[in-house]
This record gives sequence, C-alpha cells and structure tokens, in this order.
Amino acid sequence: MHIDKLFSELGYPDETEQMIRNRLTDPELEEIAENAYSGEEFQFELCNRRPLTRLTVVTYLLLSKYSDYKEKGVPDCIIFDTFRDVSLRAGLYYRRTGDVGISREDVIWFRHIMNVKIFKIGVLQFQPFEMIYLDEETIGEPYMTFQEEQKRALPNGAPVINFHIQHGAGLEYQAVGQSLQKAWDFFRTYDPDIRFRAFLCGSWLLYPPMTKRLDSTSRIRQFAERFKIIGSCKDSRQAMENLFEDGERRVLPRMTTLQQMAVDHEEWFGFACGIIEE
Repeated sequence: MHIDKLFSELGYPDETEQMIRNRLTDPELEEIAENAYSGEEFQFELCNRRPLTRLTVVTYLLLSKYSDYKEKGVPDCIIFDTFRDVSLRAGLYYRRTGDVGISREDVIWFRHIMNVKIFKIGVLQFQPFEMIYLDEETIGEPYMTFQEEQKRALPNGAPVINFHIQHGAGLEYQAVGQSLQKAWDFFRTYDPDIRFRAFLCGSWLLYPPMTKRLDSTSRIRQFAERFKIIGSCKDSRQAMENLFEDGERRVLPRMTTLQQMAVDHEEWFGFACGIIEE
C-alpha cells in the first residue's frame, strides 16, 4: 500500500498530515519503528518518544500492518475502519493538549493493531479474547466479585469476543445489533477452529446504578440492556475520563445529562462487566 492511500484513508487534518510526512523523512525513523514495540509489560520503547514521533511511527507501521491484515483475509473496509482509531485518538490528543501526536497510553493501546488482534466492525471494535474474571481469585485483588455459578458456566480462559466502544461511537440500537451480527459472522470465518462462547464488554456504560436512571429511550440504556451484567464495582475513573476531558468532575458552562448526573451523584457511576451469550 502506498503512503498516500494510507493518509487518504486516515483523514488527518492537513497540518497534522504534513507534520507526519516531514517526520517520515528522518533517517532514524526506520530504526525507531523497528524497535517501537520492544519492551516488557507494556514498557514499549515508543512510549519514551515525543508525541509527534509516536504518531509518525504508528502511522508508518500501519503500512506493514495492512499487509498482515490482508494475509488473514480481512477486507479493506474493516482494515481502514480499524486503522482510523489512530487518527481518532490523535484528534482527541490534539483537542486535549494542543499538540500533534498521541499519548503513551495510545501507544500501548495500539499494540492490538500491531498484533493484528483488533477489528472495527460496524460501530464497535472487536478482539478475540480469553475470559478473565477481575476478582481476587484471578487477579489477586478484590476488584469485582462474581457468582461461582457464572464462573463455572463460562470459565476463565474460555474463548470470547471482547469488544470496545470508541469515543463518540454511535450506539443506535439497530447499528449495534448489526455490528454484533457481523462480528459473529466475521469471527466464524476468521477463526473457524475456535468456538467463541460469548461477547464480553467491560465499561462504565454498563453500570446498573447509572443505566437504570436513564430514560427508556436512552441509547446507552438500550445498549446496556443487551447484556447480562455479571459483575460491577464502584470504580468511576473510566466514567469521569469519558465525561470530562481531563477526568476531573466539575461544573461546565454547558452540561450533558450524564455530566450533570456525574456532578450531582458520582456514586451512581462505576464499572461493570457484561456478556452476551451466543
């Protein structure tokens, strides 16, 4: 794939694209890219670089990742939808900091693309995964609790399809349903030897004390009602990070319904784990 095609699909703002193109001419870039994802426990070498270098290297690596995705039979529409997470996160980083680049956390997240382990299908991102229960028995700390019956029915290590909700994702009921169905079909073709047992999602959008207070027509509530909620906790950090750009709960000049709820009742917000069984 030619770099011009990649830029066309990513849709960076003109200034961002030009800064990346200029940085791509650096003779050291290829060496930086070669070692970008070396390191243990997510301490990748690329995390130590400047924000623009991080974004440039990830963009450069997408050229080879395109070939890796194609070798697995993934169609272009899914590949480029998946890759656009890079330009999405670069845009969020610019809005938050005023700088062109991506964060250390973004670099770590993009390991999924580098490993060809994430796919944007419709409005959601999907990842082949093994079931894990975030409880004391499994992770050594009592983050959540789960019923033993649930853990027997879907044990740790069982193949599942983990999915993620990008910032600003459209959660219209029909669009979500189509995304889920297309994902089932895709993974039956992509990994035909694996019988995935369920969809898995961990998100603040599933936390029952919040969702039950939303109107029945709320897209978030309708989204959450698709799931069997199997565990939850009062950790509201993800909610605050998504509702407030700096993660700090506070009164804003203009507030969404959820932002107002968070300001008035932070105790209604937390994190929940849900499954949708086949």
